[in-house]
Amino acid sequence: MDAATGRARTTAFADAGPPRPRLFRLANVIGLISLIRREAMREIRWFGMVIVGPAIQAVLFASVFTLAAGDALTVDGLDFIQFLAAGLVASAAMQRAFETTGYSIMFDKLESGGLQDILGSPLSPLEILVSYLVTAVTAAVAVGAMIGVVMMPFGFDLPDNPVAAFLFLCLAAGIFSMAGLVNGIFSPKWDSFAGKETFLTLPIIFLSGTFFPISAVPEGAWRAVFQANPIYYLVDGFRWAATGRSETDPLIGAGIGLAVFAVLLAIAARLLATGYKLKS
Repeated sequence: MDAATGRARTTAFADAGPPRPRLFRLANVIGLISLIRREAMREIRWFGMVIVGPAIQAVLFASVFTLAAGDALTVDGLDFIQFLAAGLVASAAMQRAFETTGYSIMFDKLESGGLQDILGSPLSPLEILVSYLVTAVTAAVAVGAMIGVVMMPFGFDLPDNPVAAFLFLCLAAGIFSMAGLVNGIFSPKWDSFAGKETFLTLPIIFLSGTFFPISAVPEGAWRAVFQANPIYYLVDGFRWAATGRSETDPLIGAGIGLAVFAVLLAIAARLLATGYKLKS
């Protein structure tokens, strides 16, 4: 490049004035899609743990219960394997959603250091939340679909109401994705995160009617404890959509689920906005 060309370019740059900031209207769409793609690629790299592992676990559960109970066991006229399969689909999806956001933020916070790049990017806390939420719900629904497929040889049928089943599964996954994110933010180390998952999250999931109907619990204090678990209503709502059988009104379950999701979403958004335990 000769001197004249260089001077011409310098003059053109000076005439253009200072650089203008990029304006984002409703959302930073490019940044949003980029973060979603980043999280999705991470899930794909963990394919064996994300999808294959829960499918094998579901087959083992179904095999054990089938061998132990045989074909005679029913729940209010519903074949037990149908009852169990719906619970396994819901529980696997919720657990996957929790781990997707939780593992991601823990890895970026403690291992890769990528969390500071995300917080410093031109993305609002809500956009960051949407990115984590979309990835977690997608992974959870994929796991749920895989569980449903592997349960078909045991007698599980396609959902009676596919749209309602999809919506209940997405709502449950959304709740646990936000719960996983909050857990990851509050956990200073991996063992702290694992402890909360083992002693808090998994009992909430397994004691939500996944393996048994609440009607089998004796009336009194214990049944009241189970009914106070909001996840019970989501599992029961999904089971209604999958099999047509429910113990509660599905609309009430959906309302409870939306309320819990809104609370957790607000908490997660506030934590991201303030950088609580995130900004070094």
